[in-house]
Amino acid sequence: MADHHAVASAPHGGGGGHATVRTYINVAIALAIITAVEVATLYIPGIPSTVLVLSLLAMSAIKFFLVVGFFMHLKYDHPVMRALFVGPLIIAIAIILAVMALFSAFVLLPRVVL
Repeated sequence: MADHHAVASAPHGGGGGHATVRTYINVAIALAIITAVEVATLYIPGIPSTVLVLSLLAMSAIKFFLVVGFFMHLKYDHPVMRALFVGPLIIAIAIILAVMALFSAFVLLPRVVL
């Protein structure tokens, strides 16, 4: 018969504590407010498209980091796990920007032919 050995396991995680329920509620409220501002921004008459796109991208980035930091618990995780998330994210963004530049797909920076 096979021997079953108990394996000692290390305590969970190497990071700090987790956020409280109140913190999650505050983050959810912040996400709702940012979303409302994003939608309201679309209805502002006469706003230049460059300002519109840049403001929407900035608000989306803020929401992204709130979701990743709190709801995916990356804020409280070990720094190695953060690096494993952020490293490929930076590479993916660089690849997307390179492909967009290659095919002149930038809406904000159209290629001028002289």
